[in-house]
Amino acid sequence: MLNTLNLTDFISLMFGVYMIAAAISLLLMNDDFPEMMEEFIENGALGYLTGIVVFALGVVLVRIHNDWSGWQAGFVSLLGWGALIEGVLMIAFRRQFIGAFLALSYQPTVLRIFGIVVLLAGIGLIAYVCL
Repeated sequence: MLNTLNLTDFISLMFGVYMIAAAISLLLMNDDFPEMMEEFIENGALGYLTGIVVFALGVVLVRIHNDWSGWQAGFVSLLGWGALIEGVLMIAFRRQFIGAFLALSYQPTVLRIFGIVVLLAGIGLIAYVCL
Protein backbone atom coordinates (compact mmCIF):
# COMPACT_ATOMS: atom_id res chain seq x y z
CA MET A 1 0.00 0.00 0.00
CA LEU A 2 2.73 2.50 0.92
CA ASN A 3 4.43 2.31 -2.47
CA THR A 4 1.18 3.26 -4.26
CA LEU A 5 0.54 6.45 -2.28
CA ASN A 6 1.26 9.87 -3.74
CA LEU A 7 3.57 12.17 -1.76
CA THR A 8 0.76 14.06 0.00
CA ASP A 9 -0.96 10.86 1.10
CA PHE A 10 2.32 9.32 2.29
CA ILE A 11 3.30 12.37 4.36
CA SER A 12 -0.28 12.61 5.71
CA LEU A 13 -0.14 8.97 6.78
CA MET A 14 3.23 9.41 8.50
CA PHE A 15 2.07 12.56 10.28
CA GLY A 16 -1.11 10.75 11.30
CA VAL A 17 0.89 7.94 12.92
CA TYR A 18 3.18 10.49 14.59
CA MET A 19 0.22 12.52 15.88
CA ILE A 20 -1.45 9.44 17.36
CA ALA A 21 1.77 8.38 19.10
CA ALA A 22 2.39 11.91 20.40
CA ALA A 23 -1.20 12.23 21.62
CA ILE A 24 -1.11 8.91 23.44
CA SER A 25 2.15 9.94 25.09
CA LEU A 26 0.70 13.30 26.05
CA LEU A 27 -2.46 11.74 27.46
CA LEU A 28 -0.63 9.03 29.42
CA MET A 29 2.23 11.21 30.67
CA ASN A 30 0.17 14.32 31.31
CA ASP A 31 1.87 14.99 34.66
CA ASP A 32 5.37 14.62 33.21
CA PHE A 33 4.91 16.96 30.25
CA PRO A 34 5.54 20.33 31.98
CA GLU A 35 8.67 18.88 33.58
CA MET A 36 9.92 17.67 30.19
CA MET A 37 9.35 21.13 28.70
CA GLU A 38 11.25 22.76 31.55
CA GLU A 39 14.12 20.39 30.77
CA PHE A 40 14.26 21.93 27.28
CA ILE A 41 14.56 25.38 28.86
CA GLU A 42 17.30 24.37 31.28
CA ASN A 43 19.34 22.07 29.01
CA GLY A 44 20.73 24.30 26.28
CA ALA A 45 22.25 21.46 24.25
CA LEU A 46 18.99 19.49 24.25
CA GLY A 47 16.95 22.51 23.16
CA TYR A 48 19.47 23.50 20.49
CA LEU A 49 19.75 19.99 19.05
CA THR A 50 15.96 19.63 19.02
CA GLY A 51 15.70 22.96 17.20
CA ILE A 52 18.19 21.81 14.56
CA VAL A 53 16.32 18.52 13.98
CA VAL A 54 12.91 20.22 13.79
CA PHE A 55 14.30 22.92 11.49
CA ALA A 56 15.88 20.32 9.20
CA LEU A 57 12.64 18.34 9.04
CA GLY A 58 10.75 21.53 8.20
CA VAL A 59 13.21 22.48 5.46
CA VAL A 60 12.93 19.03 3.86
CA LEU A 61 9.13 19.08 4.03
CA VAL A 62 8.91 22.58 2.56
CA ARG A 63 11.37 21.63 -0.19
CA ILE A 64 9.62 18.43 -1.26
CA HIS A 65 6.01 19.44 -0.51
CA ASN A 66 5.06 23.10 -0.78
CA ASP A 67 1.69 22.38 -2.36
CA TRP A 68 -1.42 24.38 -1.48
CA SER A 69 -3.77 22.90 -4.10
CA GLY A 70 -6.25 21.32 -1.66
CA TRP A 71 -7.01 21.06 2.06
CA GLN A 72 -4.91 17.93 2.58
CA ALA A 73 -1.94 19.21 0.57
CA GLY A 74 -2.22 22.58 2.29
CA PHE A 75 -2.33 20.95 5.72
CA VAL A 76 0.82 18.94 4.98
CA SER A 77 2.55 22.08 3.68
CA LEU A 78 1.43 24.00 6.77
CA LEU A 79 2.96 21.31 8.98
CA GLY A 80 6.24 21.66 7.08
CA TRP A 81 6.30 25.45 7.42
CA GLY A 82 5.29 25.11 11.07
CA ALA A 83 8.21 22.76 11.74
CA LEU A 84 10.62 25.10 9.97
CA ILE A 85 9.44 28.11 12.00
CA GLU A 86 9.39 26.11 15.25
CA GLY A 87 12.97 24.98 14.62
CA VAL A 88 14.13 28.57 14.07
CA LEU A 89 12.38 29.69 17.27
CA MET A 90 13.87 26.77 19.24
CA ILE A 91 17.37 27.64 18.04
CA ALA A 92 17.14 31.42 18.43
CA PHE A 93 14.70 31.93 21.33
CA ARG A 94 14.48 28.59 23.16
CA ARG A 95 13.67 29.93 26.61
CA GLN A 96 11.09 32.47 25.46
CA PHE A 97 9.46 30.10 22.97
CA ILE A 98 9.07 27.19 25.37
CA GLY A 99 8.20 29.55 28.22
CA ALA A 100 5.30 30.96 26.20
CA PHE A 101 4.12 27.44 25.41
CA LEU A 102 4.34 26.42 29.07
CA ALA A 103 2.33 29.46 30.14
CA LEU A 104 -0.51 28.18 27.95
CA SER A 105 -0.31 24.50 28.75
CA TYR A 106 0.56 23.98 32.41
CA GLN A 107 -2.99 22.98 33.25
CA PRO A 108 -3.65 19.21 33.00
CA THR A 109 -7.06 19.91 31.46
CA VAL A 110 -5.49 21.96 28.65
CA LEU A 111 -2.98 19.17 27.99
CA ARG A 112 -5.76 16.56 27.86
CA ILE A 113 -7.82 18.65 25.44
CA PHE A 114 -4.74 19.24 23.28
CA GLY A 115 -3.96 15.50 23.37
CA ILE A 116 -7.50 14.60 22.30
CA VAL A 117 -7.45 17.15 19.45
CA VAL A 118 -4.09 15.83 18.21
CA LEU A 119 -5.35 12.23 18.50
CA LEU A 120 -8.46 13.03 16.47
CA ALA A 121 -6.42 14.90 13.86
CA GLY A 122 -4.05 11.93 13.52
CA ILE A 123 -6.94 9.49 13.18
CA GLY A 124 -8.54 11.83 10.64
CA LEU A 125 -5.40 11.98 8.51
CA ILE A 126 -5.01 8.21 8.51
CA ALA A 127 -8.70 7.63 7.81
CA TYR A 128 -8.65 10.11 4.93
CA VAL A 129 -5.70 8.36 3.30
CA CYS A 130 -6.90 4.80 3.92
CA LEU A 131 -10.60 5.17 3.14
